[in-house]
Amino acid sequence: MSDTMRAALDDGNGIVSIHQIPMPERFPGSALIAMKQMGICGGDLHMNNERTDPQTLPSGHEPAGEVIEVPPGEVRIHPGDRVAIETIGSGKACEACYFCRIGQYRHCTDKAEESGGAFAEYMTRTPLGLHKLSDNMSWEEGALVEPLAVSVHAVRWGGMQGGDTVAVVGSATIGLAAIAAARALGARKVVASARYPQQKAMAEACGADLVVGSEPGELEDAAQSISGGLGADVTIETVGGNSMAPLETACAATRSQGTVIVVGGFRGVLPYAFLPPLMSELTFKLSFGYGTVRGKHDYDVAIDMLSNKDTGFNGIVTHTASLDEIQKGFDHAYDKTSGSVKVHVTV
Repeated sequence: MSDTMRAALDDGNGIVSIHQIPMPERFPGSALIAMKQMGICGGDLHMNNERTDPQTLPSGHEPAGEVIEVPPGEVRIHPGDRVAIETIGSGKACEACYFCRIGQYRHCTDKAEESGGAFAEYMTRTPLGLHKLSDNMSWEEGALVEPLAVSVHAVRWGGMQGGDTVAVVGSATIGLAAIAAARALGARKVVASARYPQQKAMAEACGADLVVGSEPGELEDAAQSISGGLGADVTIETVGGNSMAPLETACAATRSQGTVIVVGGFRGVLPYAFLPPLMSELTFKLSFGYGTVRGKHDYDVAIDMLSNKDTGFNGIVTHTASLDEIQKGFDHAYDKTSGSVKVHVTV
């Protein structure tokens, strides 16, 4: 095997191109995985916009790949296994600290050093972070496990109950995953907002009973209309950004004493008026990433959902680019007028 590999690196000005870089470090206990397919996340777009220095290691955290080598004595994973890779938590976890012992690997206090992400030919992670795909899953579906697990975690960690009415702010990838997860885990009704026509169509395919636009008041009115005037029991905020407007929408769509689950990444220091949610006695649950909830990892729940083929989330990929043409993939991901919803990269 060569000592180098192809990897996509951002030049610090938002231009992503292919470079030959050293193979990823085999940190203690790590496996080597060949990348097959990976998603471009909204977070990747934000980071490329905000980055000012050239990358030296690739990013990317939504991969599926084939195991090439495993550490000595490993029995859970074998060369040739097809896996979804948990890159930010269990894939680097020590397996010994307090958080690892309770299955919350993303909060591990002794993670391995970063060895590079998925926009490359290879990556290294521990076998604990490698989740076997079902035989009936494609590489495309394997690369959807990570974003679906984000919203599976939000729904499970956030405490949604079977029979709840759920509102979802935003129908980009994580919003679509939230719709699919809420529906699969027992929501009675799901209403969502969508900014673009292709997102609206995908939201309906993922199980939303009602999809409205993203103008002020639309989601709040819809949540009232499907709940007999109460509002949603649970609202999942998936947009984030540089304004608190999405959180205000989430709170307004939620009934008194309901729950707002915040998944969207709000950036910077933003003012927020807490008096309205205080008076409504709303519960805020903050959710980021994934872990083990009630004895099962969110990745494994996501794999079960995708294996069953009964969620529209399996079909959200609209554009695919090769690793060598990854900049085209980023261009499609930025440009929603292209009709893009989810963009994947293949190796």
